[in-house]
Amino acid sequence: MLQKKKLTLLVVFVVVLLIAAPIYIIKNRSSIYPYKVSKNYEYNFNQTNANIIDLNLKNRMVSLPKYANKNQTAFLKININTTFIGSFFQPSIKIIAGNLSFTQYFEHGAKGIRYLNITPLISKGEVDIKLEGKHISIDNQTLQLVFFENQNMEKLRILVLAPHPDDAEIAAYGLYSSNKESYIITVTAGDAGDNKYDEVYKDEVKQYLKKGELRTWNSITVPLLGGIPLEQIINLGFFDGTLKSMYDDKPSVISGLYTHTSDISTYRKQNISSLSAGLYGKSNWNSLVGNLVYLLKEIEPDIIVTPYPALDSHSDHKLSSIALFEAIKQCDIKNGYLYLYTNHLESNESYPYGKMGGVVSLPPNFGKTVYFDSLYSHVLSIDKQKDKVFALEAMNDLRMDTEWLFYKGIIKIPLYKVVRDIRGTDNNYYRRSVRSNELFFITEINNIYNEDKLKKIIGKL
Repeated sequence: MLQKKKLTLLVVFVVVLLIAAPIYIIKNRSSIYPYKVSKNYEYNFNQTNANIIDLNLKNRMVSLPKYANKNQTAFLKININTTFIGSFFQPSIKIIAGNLSFTQYFEHGAKGIRYLNITPLISKGEVDIKLEGKHISIDNQTLQLVFFENQNMEKLRILVLAPHPDDAEIAAYGLYSSNKESYIITVTAGDAGDNKYDEVYKDEVKQYLKKGELRTWNSITVPLLGGIPLEQIINLGFFDGTLKSMYDDKPSVISGLYTHTSDISTYRKQNISSLSAGLYGKSNWNSLVGNLVYLLKEIEPDIIVTPYPALDSHSDHKLSSIALFEAIKQCDIKNGYLYLYTNHLESNESYPYGKMGGVVSLPPNFGKTVYFDSLYSHVLSIDKQKDKVFALEAMNDLRMDTEWLFYKGIIKIPLYKVVRDIRGTDNNYYRRSVRSNELFFITEINNIYNEDKLKKIIGKL
């Protein structure tokens, strides 16, 4: 009798577990997305440079116009519907043409209008495309091909503005390493964030001072992996997490959050480029803008790659670009282009979705207008994606916490990763940024002199 009761209890426990586990997984999967995944993505291309053509999708096959050329960024507007299994496992569409294929991932349970980024196939001249859904259904329908003409950047000078060490690599390593006329300017030393090396430094101030030193060194040396000369790499040495305080009280000198210093030379002294000789001022907003004015005049870029303030949730990212806009106006620069990126999407930090190597497409957008003139999807080869892995790996702050060196960490870190994977909350930059492309929203620099357009680009602070 006792044995029978034990067996009954075991059966009840297994049944409860089988019911509770899917509910737990679905609940955690859905919590990743702070919006209804059944909503249509909304983009208004009427005021952009987009070309739009209707195409027929039949039996998951679609043919592109013969005149599509290799120097375009292209998307297919499509209506999708995930299967029941797609609420548990990441739904995706494999996009195939000839011997080429790549994968785009979607939200768990996604339904409605989405945009497939087919630029990698356009760049190879392919025109007949097959779509294979995984945990997702694709009905026969009328698609819209939305495409933009890319600039020829071979002879253009690119300036990449990074709010922190690693932002340039996360957003644009593929882009800047493909153009040896690229310049990398990092605004802060990255001396805030987690107390990551507390196993090594018991004194918290010393830990943050060392962290800033390491990350400044990273920002100066890692672009070398992409073939960028030291002369074209510079860190301004401002303090991580302080740009909002600097902006709110522009003349005041602002100290580091955890380092107890306001000396701007603390990290700036690590610079090697001769451009650093012209840096000046203190740890305040006016000096930040003034230093950007100086560098804009010295570099004279054709393209400036910088965070999109309205799309990026990080205040340092927003304000790095706002300082740049002020500097551009002081220089009276009217020609050229802004290539806007986001490493912390305002609506969802988990974007882009899915696995490393997947394609980055348009982010979720509902109702509000994302302002841009054009879109640019920079294609990364498999070898370039591998290079990007090592560029990120060379960044101290993107590596594991030093606790892995000790017994407690050896046990804790694997358990944490298992729970993270079950819940679907993996937001590490390797997954999110090592992709088959890098995506930029483009606007002419001249547009920031238009107050209405500037407001749309800046968004809310």
